[in-house]
Amino acid sequence: MTLHATRPEFLDLFPAGAAPEQLGSGYTWAEGPTYVPARARVVFSDVRQNRTWAYTDAGELLEEMNPSNYQNGHTIDAQGRLIACSHGERALLRQDADGGWTTLASTFEGQRLSSPNDVALHPDGSLWFTDPTYGLNKPEEGGRGEPMEVPGCWVYRLSPDGTLSAPIRDRDMPNGLVFASADTLLLADTGKNGATYRYRVTPDGAATLEGEHFRVSPGKTDGLRVDEAGRIWSSAGDGVHVLTPDGQELGRIAFPEVVANVCFGGPDGTTLYVTATSGFWRIATRTRALAWG
Repeated sequence: MTLHATRPEFLDLFPAGAAPEQLGSGYTWAEGPTYVPARARVVFSDVRQNRTWAYTDAGELLEEMNPSNYQNGHTIDAQGRLIACSHGERALLRQDADGGWTTLASTFEGQRLSSPNDVALHPDGSLWFTDPTYGLNKPEEGGRGEPMEVPGCWVYRLSPDGTLSAPIRDRDMPNGLVFASADTLLLADTGKNGATYRYRVTPDGAATLEGEHFRVSPGKTDGLRVDEAGRIWSSAGDGVHVLTPDGQELGRIAFPEVVANVCFGGPDGTTLYVTATSGFWRIATRTRALAWG
């Protein structure tokens, strides 16, 4: 059985007969999916094969970039443009209408970023991204033996006017992140603690730790999303775990490999796309991603 309910209401999140469908295979570490409405496609990474892929609403699986300079996480900005975290460029990038890329952030206070990993859009238009050292330490993820320059593995905020700050400096290896509301950030730490933490965010861009929000087992949360009812959809070692807004497990979607990340998308926004090690998958749901009005 694919759907494992901890609470009976978990099964109400899926249409009858829903089950994961594999759309692609042969990847080394599939990651970073995000739906791009303007292009009617999901873009995702294979970090270790140094390329990105796209799956269109028409059902085409297409190579997007080869090489991709070891892109990892993606999102879209307030204007609907694709935003990418690049290990190879040690930068946060934006794709422009002509297909080219603009560097949004590559240094902080005169020092190079390490390897931007994942990124989330705040309702005020700012972009928050994590900067662990995976892309420095791992040759298979773009590492070239270059030194770490910034003092820590921090979470950065790029304001709409281009100002870069580092509001979160207390994590080991910050990874996936998502806004549960305008004043609540959920941040996964894949370092030694292996939990997801909750931060209170203020309009001036500051963030204060409120505590551990949840942890999954087996594995650790890498990527995560929040749906329109505030439920959390988290990657895990055995699939996708779905939790209540306060972090209590509702149920699990089983996958045969470790899941790295998820996103909602498709023409009506109710398809959950899943990157799971060597595979790219989807499953129909009855919910959508939380959207900012």
